[in-house]
Amino acid sequence: MPAKMPIRVVLAAFLAAGSLAFMAEAQSRIGLQPASVELEMAPGQPMRQVVTVANMDTARPVSVSLSLADWSYDAAGAPVFVAAGETDTSATGWARYGAPTISLAPGQSKQVVVSLSTPQQLARPGDYRLALLASSVVKDEAGSWQKHQIASLFSLTAGDASSRPKITDSRLTVTASGAPAIGLDFANSGNAHARLEGVIEIRSEGETVLTQTLSDVIVPENGTRSLLVPLDQALPADPEIEIRLTNLFSPQSKSGEKALPVHKVKTGDEIEAEAPAKAAPVTEVADLSLPVGGLN
Repeated sequence: MPAKMPIRVVLAAFLAAGSLAFMAEAQSRIGLQPASVELEMAPGQPMRQVVTVANMDTARPVSVSLSLADWSYDAAGAPVFVAAGETDTSATGWARYGAPTISLAPGQSKQVVVSLSTPQQLARPGDYRLALLASSVVKDEAGSWQKHQIASLFSLTAGDASSRPKITDSRLTVTASGAPAIGLDFANSGNAHARLEGVIEIRSEGETVLTQTLSDVIVPENGTRSLLVPLDQALPADPEIEIRLTNLFSPQSKSGEKALPVHKVKTGDEIEAEAPAKAAPVTEVADLSLPVGGLN
């Protein structure tokens, strides 16, 4: 980490749709907070993070097993879990915690202290990850044993790191249900993840007709990400669409944030104007007269 950069600790709920489903499955039995932890650490620096494990059942006790795992992002930005130490981004060797099993009375919660320490000599600067998994096996109402599992995701950035995201492509498209949407492709050439937030601004004849918020869009280090954004209302016939985003995790910047260049989404007329004279007609632009679904 450059000398100019202070140590920053940020708790960021950046779980994507797939991981939210993973969380929801377990919340009837056990809970884990924070859901995600984002830390910048210098080589050789120790740090402690408190994680709270809770029994969400107010009638029955539960025994919770704790373990570590590696995790990474899939193409949609959701976490994928693998055994500890199996990825080159693994930080499981940097982490220690207390007893591997916790007994919780109905409605009770306990704190687990996760001690972290980066090595003095890093294999490389940039992002490393680990997941603290909490699992329990309980009987359901039918008497069958069911396993519930939940994770607290740690994203650790160490050494001289940078996050360099950009929008590589955009398009008008449709959702699976046929509603209009905007498709976005991102790339990040840095060795640290990006966490983006901002707005999609849609104008017609110089007036803003729709402003839609984007938040917690994660683009992994040295990776790509695609995002489909359903729209809250029907588009005008001749929209002008601009996307204004800020990277909230920019370790190379003094403020820790950096605005991306304003991106303009190409509409049908602009695509046709740029296409070669003999090119086939463009057919991938959404029918803007279709009804629009809400943003989930």
